[in-house]
Amino acid sequence: MNESSIYNDCLELADRVEGLKNRIARRSQEKDKISHLNAVLSSIREVSRLIIKEKNPQPLIKGICASLIEKRSFHNAWIVLIDDQQRITASAEAGLGSDFQKILKSIENGRMPRCCNMVINENRFLVTKNPSRECINCPVSYMYDGRGSISARIEHDGRTFGVLTVSVPIAYSQDPEEHELFKDVADDIAYALHSIEVEEDRRRKEAALREARDKLERRVKERTRDLEILSSRLLNAQEEERKRIAVDLHDGIGQCLSAVKFMVETVIEQLDGKVAHLEIKSLDALVPLLQESSEEIRNIITNLRPSILDDLGILATIGWFCRQFISVYSHIHLTKEIDIEEDQVPDALKTIIFRIIQEAMNNIAKHTEAGEASLYLGKNNNVLELRIEDNGCGFNSERLMASGSSIQAFGLTGMKERVELSGGRFTIHSAPGKGTQVEARWAYSCIRNEDLPALSAPA
Repeated sequence: MNESSIYNDCLELADRVEGLKNRIARRSQEKDKISHLNAVLSSIREVSRLIIKEKNPQPLIKGICASLIEKRSFHNAWIVLIDDQQRITASAEAGLGSDFQKILKSIENGRMPRCCNMVINENRFLVTKNPSRECINCPVSYMYDGRGSISARIEHDGRTFGVLTVSVPIAYSQDPEEHELFKDVADDIAYALHSIEVEEDRRRKEAALREARDKLERRVKERTRDLEILSSRLLNAQEEERKRIAVDLHDGIGQCLSAVKFMVETVIEQLDGKVAHLEIKSLDALVPLLQESSEEIRNIITNLRPSILDDLGILATIGWFCRQFISVYSHIHLTKEIDIEEDQVPDALKTIIFRIIQEAMNNIAKHTEAGEASLYLGKNNNVLELRIEDNGCGFNSERLMASGSSIQAFGLTGMKERVELSGGRFTIHSAPGKGTQVEARWAYSCIRNEDLPALSAPA
């Protein structure tokens, strides 16, 4: 083998060694790139987890910055969120330390770093190969020596939320795959911030609606209570007016008729035997008319306000009323059960109970064609109960109460209003051919001797 041949073999071997070294270097670079991309993907997975978990911007961006450098995929990372006037609303960093405050102070003073200014006002995505040279005025540019930076506008649906910036090795800063992954991270952050804003806006609107609804409910309750107070006072005024008219009729017209009747009878006695009977016949006819008028006045007074209610109480009044009812409507068999003492019936309810009995019994007599009726008043488990039943023709109670057009419906509505305004609960059960039951119940704890008792009713 000559020297020329040996020389050529050496050259060939040297080329092979160089080629092998290049392949090894490329494989090492590819391995490093794969390792870096895996780290980036791991960071992205952590970012996705944070986006799902966090519902507040500050902990969200803080966690994202920490996750971006945790796997050493990026050397540092920082996020600045701004409003429409480019004022800082939130910020976070990882890997910059106290120097990050210089960036924030610069932005607050209107000197926005180059990367922020460009991605907000010009290009949405920016790659800076050598920040230490290109970003001379940046307060942290010295920290990027030997590294590049990638910045992206955090934007969704035309709304700019802020800027995301990270530092990467220069070799990766130009990699299209790196760019796409980084853009995906910025888009995910933007969508998460958008979702948080939407959710916060929804909560604000719901809170405003709840406040408006609560305010309206309070106003409705206040107006309802005012109307109930007014209605109660009107009922009280009506009872007082009835009492006054009854007293006036008794003391005025009633006594006057009695006096006239007495005088006519006296004149007849004085003229008896002194004049012809035919001459005083007209006076004789006048006596029964006066008697009938007096009875009519007494009936009117009783219907307006029976004096027995004020003089002897509700139990005596119920007994008297039942006797009067039986005498007039003898074809209706009435049973009465009183299971309570007079002092157990609150004064605030005595007139109300009488009016309900009066209305219900009059309905039985006029509308039900009943042959039997029953009345119960008693105390059961600290609840005062009034119940009136009949075996008459019955009616569709819901339809009748809803219509409110007939006299009977008006009477039932009046009973219901009296009971509820006095703090009780009124129910009526009826169906065609099955009779009727009217019931009023008051819990003693809900009854007060005021214009308007407490309105909570017993169950």
